[in-house]
Amino acid sequence: MGLKQNFDTRLALLGVAHSLNHSLFLITPPLLGLIMNNFGVSKAEIGLVMTIASLIYGVGAIIGGPLGDRIGETRTIMICLAFSGLSTLVMLVVTVFGTIYVYAVALILMAAWASLYHPVANSLISKAFKNRVSVAMGMHGVVGTAGIVLTPTISWLIGAAFGWPWAFICFGVPSMIVALLIARFYGEDKHTSENRGSISEALKIPDLRSLLVFNVAIGFFMKGIDLFSPIYLGNNKGIGSMWASIALSLMLTAGVFGQLLGGIAADKYGSKRVLIAAMTGICISLVSLLFFPIPLVGIAIFVLVYGLFFNAHQPALTAITGLCSPEEQRGAVFGIFFFTSFGLGSFSQVISGYIGDLYGLDWTFYLLTFFAAVALLLSLRIPDKRPISEQS
Repeated sequence: MGLKQNFDTRLALLGVAHSLNHSLFLITPPLLGLIMNNFGVSKAEIGLVMTIASLIYGVGAIIGGPLGDRIGETRTIMICLAFSGLSTLVMLVVTVFGTIYVYAVALILMAAWASLYHPVANSLISKAFKNRVSVAMGMHGVVGTAGIVLTPTISWLIGAAFGWPWAFICFGVPSMIVALLIARFYGEDKHTSENRGSISEALKIPDLRSLLVFNVAIGFFMKGIDLFSPIYLGNNKGIGSMWASIALSLMLTAGVFGQLLGGIAADKYGSKRVLIAAMTGICISLVSLLFFPIPLVGIAIFVLVYGLFFNAHQPALTAITGLCSPEEQRGAVFGIFFFTSFGLGSFSQVISGYIGDLYGLDWTFYLLTFFAAVALLLSLRIPDKRPISEQS
């Protein structure tokens, strides 16, 4: 049907928006050393700034879901991209004043606007692909992840050559351009509603409770790894900052395949099985990084296995969340879920930084491995939901 083909084209454009949304927060990790030296701050202090921004990124999702239900999903995505891109221009002020506070303000503004994206996009996809939602979520993730594969390396090269604030500008400007393209290709929203999902009602859905707790555990290891893995690989594993940024790009490359395989496997075997397998793979990758007798082999296992399995969990978790929630509350539900992983999970960044300052980054990664093991145990208790067509 022509409408479906048109939506598939729109899904690809949505994937580009997805990649830019995440790219804004993948710029800091490879440039962490330059930024910390620029401001003369500790790991705990930069971790606190990132925690505040990540918390806002999570809290804003609670607003984004119901907002998309009310004013339209595509309109909300346009607002998100345009203003998060515009916020990167504040980084230019850092070149004049050179203070951590300006950097924090810019990051917080970026996070606030960017936070609207995920619950709205996930709600849109879950409604449009009801019988193959896992594959659709996976393809959205594939395009998004493919788009951010080179973000760490590009960010490091731009930051090293021209100064780290320009790395943010180089991703902010395309965000504003894509906002204009979405306005051109999507047109007016047709599915708006005055009846927004209620956070309190969404929290009463029985099957969502175990998923929420599981999601918090994911956030606690994810956010710490996102921020500190490049500097850990560079300083503690001795591969240098440039190679650490390349390793992060390779991890994201593995993530492209993870998104695709995770969506296909969730449709075939069920989301719960995929989530258990993904958490197992994540634990293996972290143990290999910390304890493998040949460090370079341990790094390779971590980069490839973590990248593959972490990304494989995302379409499975998003699909099962949609299946556990009524359609009229889906925006609110996805907002809550994004908040629990990116919002509450962000506290691990300041905790990880504090542990790293006191005892070294090895102990930071011992803690993150513990959080991953907790997530594995929690994955055993989540519901086993399948699309209705698979159950009949």
